[in-house]
Amino acid sequence: MKSISPAWKKYKMDLTRRLLLSGLSGAALAALPYNRRAWGNRKNTSVFICGINCSGLEDTPPGIPTEEMLHYYAAQGIRHIRLPGLWEHFQPQLGGELDADYCHIYRSVIEQCRALKINVICDPCHNYGHYRSQGQDLRLGDGNLTADLFADFWKKFIHVFGDMPNISGLDLMGEPTNLPGPSIAEQSHIWQDAAQAAITAIRQAGDKRPVWVEGYGSSSAAAWPTNNPMLHLLHDPLQRLVFSAHCYLDRDNSGTHYYWDEEVAAGDMVSGSALTADVGIKRITPFVEWLRDHGLNGNIGECGVGRQDRPDGQDDTGWLVALEKTIRFCYNNSLPFYYWGTGKDFGPSYPYGLEIDNGKTAPQWAILKKYL
Repeated sequence: MKSISPAWKKYKMDLTRRLLLSGLSGAALAALPYNRRAWGNRKNTSVFICGINCSGLEDTPPGIPTEEMLHYYAAQGIRHIRLPGLWEHFQPQLGGELDADYCHIYRSVIEQCRALKINVICDPCHNYGHYRSQGQDLRLGDGNLTADLFADFWKKFIHVFGDMPNISGLDLMGEPTNLPGPSIAEQSHIWQDAAQAAITAIRQAGDKRPVWVEGYGSSSAAAWPTNNPMLHLLHDPLQRLVFSAHCYLDRDNSGTHYYWDEEVAAGDMVSGSALTADVGIKRITPFVEWLRDHGLNGNIGECGVGRQDRPDGQDDTGWLVALEKTIRFCYNNSLPFYYWGTGKDFGPSYPYGLEIDNGKTAPQWAILKKYL
């Protein structure tokens, strides 16, 4: 495998964003049309949404997607992008005004996407339920990072960005996890209270777009019903909530392993069974059943796979077969799908990435293009 960029090395050292994604502990306006539901085993009879994540703006310092990158995605057929940002970059002082410079950067990317006919899902709080303040890690529910402060941010975000027509959805918080409380149920309740406060603030600000709600426990699809026992009780007067789960196809659902043969040998640590090309189907099924049981809309907001079966291997097919099976399952269940990832932070050698690497097109595009 080619060398990994310094930013990717840093990413590997900080896996907070996926600590609970594995499920080992116990999103067309980028969503289903409003009168549709994600039912298990039902053929797709509407336009299927297949998009990508474009990361970098959530980094410190922000990695700004280039015009060349965005043109490349559009040329591949991409019409839907989820765009992460960082709460601290937008609002350096909790309860304060939004930072004009960072808002200008974020807005410029959205405007470039509009020129390319790309819809954007805004994910401005790619924070995992946390906020860094003066060297301290504040967490929703700790008495300092309150639901009211979260609602305040979203009211101000809508004031600044609500006029942009190609924003097709609002993702409240990226992968909330590791919140205070002695049990998953109590931690999940903290996230539910914060999400409800933000939904109310968004609607009171007059925005009518779909609101994505990620699940507690890093939004794991496999562990969704366990980690989010009451999240279906969230109220939106417009009934445009979209529950957004994440699913990776490696051994522990973390998105940090790169060679398919090694994953097969390690086995599926989530289910305790063999790891096969059906792994994505198995992990997403509990989420689909939860949506069906409660009559709700949903999507897969993040899913990624590696490029190789083995180091320096050729004729690699393992990851790609698993990816196609996963997207086909989402297609059949009218479940929009967003691939992770692209952007400035990982570099072209990132194994799950979609950038051109030494003149070579990432093999994952061969599968994604079938659904664009």
